[in-house]
Amino acid sequence: MKYFFALCLAILAAGCTQKTTIEFTGTTPGITDGEFIIKNLSDSTICKTAIKSGAFEVSGEYNNGTYGYMSVNNDKLGMLAFDVYLQPGKYTVTFDREKPYKYPDIQSTVKKQNELTAYYHLFDKTKEELNKKAADLNARLKDPKSKTLPADAYNNLVNKYQEAEQQQLKLATIVLSAFVDKYPDNSITLRIIVLNNAYMSDPDGYYRIFQKLSQATKESPEGKAVRGLLESANNLTNK
Repeated sequence: MKYFFALCLAILAAGCTQKTTIEFTGTTPGITDGEFIIKNLSDSTICKTAIKSGAFEVSGEYNNGTYGYMSVNNDKLGMLAFDVYLQPGKYTVTFDREKPYKYPDIQSTVKKQNELTAYYHLFDKTKEELNKKAADLNARLKDPKSKTLPADAYNNLVNKYQEAEQQQLKLATIVLSAFVDKYPDNSITLRIIVLNNAYMSDPDGYYRIFQKLSQATKESPEGKAVRGLLESANNLTNK
């Protein structure tokens, strides 16, 4: 499925043969060495460079518009890989010093990449909030004082913890739904739905999100393909 968008975009770009420059500059606080690498979905390297003193700068020649992967390879951390949208333009990348595994702050002249940055930042923030909520409720339940609560109050606490656990399980659809509500005209939702077959985990939830997209997006070739995947997955799960 990862080749679905690559194929669609390749068709759209078939008439364009001129290559232009894609540029990356960035900082990796806490990561003083290693490699910074950009690859397309076919696993071909677009550009790579050494990280020196927590910084890097590299450029390459690339055709318009495909998704791909950005990675940092470091002896201590191993390989850290992130979803990106590749298009000629400039990308400024800043990694989190304390949590380098989080999606980095990527500011770009490319609109789709800025949408991806907004989505993944919302994902990371929501995940941390839900994890903290569940951990706090679990700690309260384990506190001996909870056993002295009136039955109604204790049951209410149990229900809140179970609800928090369910929200953790539904994290992906909760985030994407909130993202579409905040950015109704975004152009990356179809990508997120099919990335790593995400829709298979909750076909009904992703179908409800799909229905919130604009009619133009739903009726596009990519939209029709995603609709077919979602409807097929829902039919399978409802049998």
